[in-house]
Amino acid sequence: MANSQGHQTTAAVIAAYRPSPTLVSTVRALAMQVDHIVIVDDGSPEGSAGVLAELEGTGATVLRLPTNQGIAVALNTGVNHAREQWLPDYFITLDQDSVLSEDYVATALETVARAQAAGVGVGFVCAASYSGHPSPAMGEIQGFRQAFDPMQSGFVIPRKTIESVGPFASDFFIDGVDSDFTMRCREAGLATIIGPDCAIEHDLGERGKAVVLGRSVSLFGREISFNYHSPSRIYYICRNGTVLTKRYARRYPKWVARRLIEESKAHLLRFLFSPNRVKLLTAAAAGFRDALRSRMGRIPADLETRL
Repeated sequence: MANSQGHQTTAAVIAAYRPSPTLVSTVRALAMQVDHIVIVDDGSPEGSAGVLAELEGTGATVLRLPTNQGIAVALNTGVNHAREQWLPDYFITLDQDSVLSEDYVATALETVARAQAAGVGVGFVCAASYSGHPSPAMGEIQGFRQAFDPMQSGFVIPRKTIESVGPFASDFFIDGVDSDFTMRCREAGLATIIGPDCAIEHDLGERGKAVVLGRSVSLFGREISFNYHSPSRIYYICRNGTVLTKRYARRYPKWVARRLIEESKAHLLRFLFSPNRVKLLTAAAAGFRDALRSRMGRIPADLETRL
């Protein structure tokens, strides 16, 4: 453990599923920055027992969920356990494939202290960059840059924020969990601050290339690429994104409009150039339909099987 604030205790919560052995070294490095680490295995199938045992050997607490219940449930389970066991002042939420820069947590806590001294209520501090990609900003408060739509991995959250706005939305299952939490912080008058010098190395997923008739498509001399996702993941992206639009369009029209534009550009590339476009479109249509019907939770089993 090493956090520069001394009296302020920290607990990192990592959501894991089929964890790679590399998580062991990640956790050992993380232990130098925080007081406690809770790893929540989100119903991994057989074959992960060895890695989970190694993780326990690092001194981290490992909790095992019986079935895959989504990242929100995993994070909430870890936060609740940490709160009951240690009542930390701050929670740090992480994906299993995220690696924090050295002194990330101490730097984030210093940012919180400066913001509070300036009279800013802090919802959380998030990363300034993910694998070298800057975190998009949306305005400032008292000189502190506000995150537009940040990933939850790397959130440094005061315990008072959880007590004020509640846990992550478990009915979202995966995509949009961080977006909803961000907006609930803003509704509560809490700032969502980009932490200067807080960097994360993070697996940004599979990239697909735009190809027509076997040739890569370029624009202004650069090959066009996009984030490829499975059909099931597209279901969640479309459903939860639509729910966010319904929920926040009236009160935060600029945020919703910007989010819709960014997501529409990504969808256009996916639907034009992905090899399994029919399944992606089927998943998207089902996601939009379920959002309009207010059907949340895990993707229907029969649809998941078809996809």
